[in-house]
Amino acid sequence: MSGFSAPVRASVDVTYACDLRCIHCRTNTGEIPLHIRRAMLSIEQLKQVMIDLDRMGAFEITLTGGEPTMRKGFWQLIDVVKDLRHSTVTLITNAANLDRRQLDRIVDSGITSIRVSMDGTRETFKAVRLVDSFDAVVDNARYLRDRVDSLKVLTTVMKTNQDNVFELVEYLRSDGFRRQDLIVVRAHGRGGRNRLLLTEQETLDMHRKVQEFKKSVAPTEFDLNLNAPYLVPGEAYEPVQDIVMFPYLVRDSSIAVSATGDVTMSRLYSPHPLGNVKDASVAHIWSSGQQQLQEEQAAFSEEELRHIFWNFAEGESEAAQPVFTSLLDRQIFEGYEVR
Repeated sequence: MSGFSAPVRASVDVTYACDLRCIHCRTNTGEIPLHIRRAMLSIEQLKQVMIDLDRMGAFEITLTGGEPTMRKGFWQLIDVVKDLRHSTVTLITNAANLDRRQLDRIVDSGITSIRVSMDGTRETFKAVRLVDSFDAVVDNARYLRDRVDSLKVLTTVMKTNQDNVFELVEYLRSDGFRRQDLIVVRAHGRGGRNRLLLTEQETLDMHRKVQEFKKSVAPTEFDLNLNAPYLVPGEAYEPVQDIVMFPYLVRDSSIAVSATGDVTMSRLYSPHPLGNVKDASVAHIWSSGQQQLQEEQAAFSEEELRHIFWNFAEGESEAAQPVFTSLLDRQIFEGYEVR
């Protein structure tokens, strides 16, 4: 057993629908086959997953997607938040097309932790998101920032925006935002297929710039972090980190629940799900899946994990084929069974 009676954190894909078509989208929105969309969990099933996780004592439940608010029934789904006793619910949203009534419904639901995706200042944002909605996103993020306990901007770093990242950081600082995570784009989803991955040197340069920033700006003024586990061999990590990549630092403590109900430890390297919530409760899957988690841990050394996450050289030539590393990629492009 891992020593955990429940996942510390559970990431739940509410939907694969989205109102944007971002060039790096990890879940390939706009490309999801009909048979996968038809297999998505119902709102009642999603509610039960959240209730089960809360009863287990999960520390945090993250609602993501796709754009979660696009899901028909989303507003009924978040009615369950006030009934949860243990779990904090975090919502990840692009905030591009939400009106004030909807923002108020999110706040009134009891969701106190929100992450807003923002990948550059105006022109760079448009190049990544393919829509000119920068002002709307910033305005909605401001509105939420002043009404919830925890708001953080999430920025995916890629070829398209790497030179604009710190311009966005300074823009956010000047506008009263205080927290931002930089997430280096992965090979899964459109990020790999559109060849947006940074080289290893580019990623190390970003790591160096973030470290320099943190030396000059106190986290109480602006808390900037780079989600880059295994980037520097042998580098020690702080024991407590509030970051999206937490499952990759403590590999047996968090799970991901796909929109179709598959439960995995890591979307990136788990060869198959621990189970599916259509067949068994999350609690049963967590308990019965501990042996698989141990086997996966044993199969991947720290250096092998670094190779999976940061093997930038492979796949960079024009002739190379993309390597599908996520469960969803395998389901879409390699025909992996969808329950």
